[in-house]
Amino acid sequence: MTKILVCVAWPYASGPRHLGHAVSTFIPADVVARYHRMKGDEVLVVGGSDMHGTPVMVKAEEEGVSPSAIANRYHALHTKNIEQLGVKYDLYWNTADPQHKAWVQEIFLALKEKGHVYEAHMVSPYCPTGDHFLPDRYVEGTCPNCGFERARGDQCDNCGHLWDPFDLINPRCRIHGTPPERRETSHFFFRFSAFETPLKGWIADDKDHWRLPVITFTRSWLEEGLKDRPITRDLDWGIDVPVPGYETKRIYVWFEAVMGYLTATKEWYRRAGRPEGWKEFWHDPKARHLYFVGKDNIVFHTLFWPAILMAYDEGLTLPYDVPATQYLNFSGERMSTGRGRGIWLPDLLEQFDPDQLRYYGIATMPETKDTDFEWEDFERRNNNELLAVYGNFVHRALTFADKNFGHQVPPAGFLDAADKAMVRAIEQQWKKVGQNLEFVHLKDALKEAIQLARLGNQYFDQKAPWALLTKDRAACATALHVALRVSRALAILMAPFLPFSSVRLWHALGYDSDVHAMGWDEALQDLPTGQKLRVGKPLFSKIERDVPMSAPTDHFDVRVAQIVDVKEHPNADKLYILQLDLGDERRQIVAGIRNDYTVDQLRGRKIVLLANLEPAKLRGVESRGMLLAAEDRDTVGILLPSPDAETGSQVLGTKGAPLLPFSEFQKYKLQVGPDGTVLFLGKGGETRVTLAVNGVPVRVDKGLPVGTWVH
Repeated sequence: MTKILVCVAWPYASGPRHLGHAVSTFIPADVVARYHRMKGDEVLVVGGSDMHGTPVMVKAEEEGVSPSAIANRYHALHTKNIEQLGVKYDLYWNTADPQHKAWVQEIFLALKEKGHVYEAHMVSPYCPTGDHFLPDRYVEGTCPNCGFERARGDQCDNCGHLWDPFDLINPRCRIHGTPPERRETSHFFFRFSAFETPLKGWIADDKDHWRLPVITFTRSWLEEGLKDRPITRDLDWGIDVPVPGYETKRIYVWFEAVMGYLTATKEWYRRAGRPEGWKEFWHDPKARHLYFVGKDNIVFHTLFWPAILMAYDEGLTLPYDVPATQYLNFSGERMSTGRGRGIWLPDLLEQFDPDQLRYYGIATMPETKDTDFEWEDFERRNNNELLAVYGNFVHRALTFADKNFGHQVPPAGFLDAADKAMVRAIEQQWKKVGQNLEFVHLKDALKEAIQLARLGNQYFDQKAPWALLTKDRAACATALHVALRVSRALAILMAPFLPFSSVRLWHALGYDSDVHAMGWDEALQDLPTGQKLRVGKPLFSKIERDVPMSAPTDHFDVRVAQIVDVKEHPNADKLYILQLDLGDERRQIVAGIRNDYTVDQLRGRKIVLLANLEPAKLRGVESRGMLLAAEDRDTVGILLPSPDAETGSQVLGTKGAPLLPFSEFQKYKLQVGPDGTVLFLGKGGETRVTLAVNGVPVRVDKGLPVGTWVH
């Protein structure tokens, strides 16, 4: 029996999580943990919500509430969604807990005492408009590495490269849009450079099981040379620095959040009444610690966290594996809570069976390269694989046996060559699934499990029990018994991947026990003749995308936005540059309404924004969206939502809809309707939808007549 500590990345409590988060962290961690539990290993799964990240502060500032209100709201949502997905933590915690804070401060002081943390001056970005220092994520600019124009001051979302704010090209304050000033401030630094040699030795030792992108990225960092990193920031949200004179500063999130794996283990044992029990996992050199993260978190878990562990206590267990995934993109762009782009878990869990989401997430998991989420692919994999292969096989076997053999498992008689081959296939696929799970090759493991169902379908067709029923009932009973034995094996093999449907299948086969309490080896066992079957509806349902996902409005993401600031375009007499608030993000657009509205008429006003229009540069300035307005020969009138409409509210379509090229947008028609309302008419008048927010129609400014086109 091996001790397996499953460490799951801590999502920021700043917004709902998207499918990309689930696919890189929650789901793979749960699959591996469930497998090792069934193997009989001692498993502990820990993680929680990161309450102190600057995204929480940004969101709080946008909403005008406290960071704690935001963090507590989304921690509760994460907890709910994780449970809905069937992901089982031993402790899903949060970094605002007093115990976590106390242990982090204890580690900080221990490192300071040993000389691994020291005080020094540094230059930080300062916003003269807001009159305060800017946390890294409050700075945006162009990435020098890949050219991404919305890179953050700590890291580029596009290529994953870590930066300091002034490394960016044309850095600017995220809130005010102004360039930051360089100002000196005192902070504590972690002596990261001192661990370059020990880390090189550790990385060189037995890392053949690491994924290639993970080991390559880690080695490239080491080759560049490690630099000391500041671990405090000028913030008022986070864990206090336990040093006099640092009352206005906080321990920075990248430093304290990774400590959560250790502190959460301590907390689990503290609650269990064994406060020293955590050492069983953290002082056992044979224990395996697995860290499930996305690729933007690789170096924090392969270099920073191991260095902190080495510095704090040389006897602590270092990561055994960091099976980080690449990005699950949407319309070619990385999903991002901060930028409001993603396929959101709360929405998905309202529409689909969680096992459908888990299956798709694992089958398309970006283990070694980025992949794209596509609605059509989601539908196809569910209907053609999960439903037509796995669900179809077990339902055929169950219903035929239930109908023709007295609602029970029929007896197995003489096994011919085909029967024996099918039984051997159970052991062969069981072995392949297990081997892949051992090395965290989840896509291949699921593929081998599905292959057993595929072989089962071929066997069922070959045996044709409907033909045997009248001419050789004993052979028919044998074929059905073997098919049900395969179904039993599938219930166990699929249990780590698809926990809910495995429970349903196990129950349908007549068992009252919990399939998740079964041993992994028990997939090879037979099921008893005469056991009562409890056949219900099929395990999976077909996904029908005609309504509502393929409706014309699904191509649009139209939301309420509020104009924060207005500037005249420096290179165009008819254009304004507008800074917009969408509730959960900020946007810049360029609008050609300078001849029709003054700056004062626009600033602070709520407008209707086409949020998923493909970004474009207009006279050298990037525009990420389009203000919608009606226009006749002489007058332009912007679309106005109700004054009570909440910023960010959906007006038409779905949030996170794919990017819409301008040429495609031109194919659709919007028109002024009766009483100044606005109608969406689709491409050829085949759709008629009134733009509205919570039932209150959007209207057109300046009283433009019915029939005026909206652009």
